[in-house]
Amino acid sequence: MRDMDFLSDKKLSNSQGKIYVGRTSGFGDPLSIMYRRFSSHHMRPIGYGNPRLDVAAQGIAGRYAIRGREQQLIDFYGGVGSPRVGNSIRGVSRSNPAGRGFHLLSNQYFGPLAPYTGF
Repeated sequence: MRDMDFLSDKKLSNSQGKIYVGRTSGFGDPLSIMYRRFSSHHMRPIGYGNPRLDVAAQGIAGRYAIRGREQQLIDFYGGVGSPRVGNSIRGVSRSNPAGRGFHLLSNQYFGPLAPYTGF
């Protein structure tokens, strides 16, 4: 099998309803890759569970689209620091000069989800 990059809206949700969004990559089908990552995920011991796959993509452009989707999902749920988001850092730094490109590729691959929040 080819290398598969994908993003999971893991809904690694906890008992307070916070949602952790992440991405991963590996070999095999997207669900197997997601569950493999979840098996040793750093958010599991603090109560996050029930991973859910959002989207999948392959190749270099797909990898960049996935980065944009991760940030759009974080923003969609309220952004880092919001009571609903479990992420402590952004998926794409506000000052990353490639951020707008990641965002646009995500829109092309998966459709827009949240407005661009970089510089």
